[in-house]
Amino acid sequence: MYSIGQLSKKTGVTVRTLDYYDEVQLLQPSSATEGGHRLYDDQDVLRLQQILALKYMGFSLELIKENLDNPAATWEQSLEQQLEMVKQQQKQLQALEQALRGVLHSVQMEDELKWPLIFDIIHLFQRDQDAVNQLYQKYLSEQEQEMIMQLQVERDKDDIQEWACIIRNVRAISHEHPGSEKAQRLAEQWMNKVHAMFGDNHQLQEKMWDVIRNHSGEVELYPMDEEVVTFMERAVRIMNERKGES
Repeated sequence: MYSIGQLSKKTGVTVRTLDYYDEVQLLQPSSATEGGHRLYDDQDVLRLQQILALKYMGFSLELIKENLDNPAATWEQSLEQQLEMVKQQQKQLQALEQALRGVLHSVQMEDELKWPLIFDIIHLFQRDQDAVNQLYQKYLSEQEQEMIMQLQVERDKDDIQEWACIIRNVRAISHEHPGSEKAQRLAEQWMNKVHAMFGDNHQLQEKMWDVIRNHSGEVELYPMDEEVVTFMERAVRIMNERKGES
């Protein structure tokens, strides 16, 4: 038999927690001393171990009590339900991660907090967690989508900041002719970044440009707004024409 202090030391569960489990009738001692001190036997220890295991798996105390007190409880069904809940939580966390990346990207791009933009980014992932993936599905195979997702994961802070700098500079000179010296320098920087990202996979590069061209300005593809995309498309075309003439 174990006193509450001994059980606490044996299992690592605090006395306060054991008191609470006793109060809600989740784990009650099998007996007590003449002085009224609680005593726990090996079956109580086993039940506590079951409680801790189920708690680790995400079960609520209410559901743990219901299953442990019901001999006919279908553990398989309960575990399947718990697994489905965990999967849904994973999706929510992935959506939150994407939203946070989008907000961080907007801050790095704009050098300030633009709350309407941040609201749009968060609202996008609240409304449709797979919005970007659904957009890609129209243009890319499953394998190509995986490649794009991997490329995005591999992007580091320096890469994002370099893109942000180029796009800010494009916005700053968007009133100029795309064949100007400034525009052509930016076109060269732009294509160097594109080649660094896609390497020799020109087909994937062209498909992604179709996605950007057809959906520029949509929050899913921030910061590729229509003004930036149109200007750079013209600037790159002029750059390639000049290289072909030389």
